[in-house]
Amino acid sequence: MPLETLDNKCCFVCGPDNTEGMKLQFQTLDGGKKVTATYVTPEKYQGWKGVVHGGIIATLLDEVMAKAAQKSGYHVVTGELRTRFKSPARVLEPLLLTAELEGVKKKIVYVKASACREDGTVVAEAKAKMVLI
Repeated sequence: MPLETLDNKCCFVCGPDNTEGMKLQFQTLDGGKKVTATYVTPEKYQGWKGVVHGGIIATLLDEVMAKAAQKSGYHVVTGELRTRFKSPARVLEPLLLTAELEGVKKKIVYVKASACREDGTVVAEAKAKMVLI
């Protein structure tokens, strides 16, 4: 059975109709080649006291990469996600998320992303293989 990917506005990360969601909003740069978003993580998403849970950071990076592929005209789902954590992120501090396409081969869209503090410190970097559907 083929995957049906209807946007019902309830995505956990970006859905405006998800009452429990993050409601992330995206901007495109460089003619749509880059996608950015800023997110201030609330305390409910902490792991250790005052530190953003790594799963939340991976989720944010996954979403910004999917949006980078989508804004470039590709309809995708995540096939593989690799995340490298570099520095802890603090709750209630803005994170700048940035993603861009690296290339496309057959049915795979390669994307990279980063999450940084306002001072430019890299919190995490990610790479994904997004599968065309």
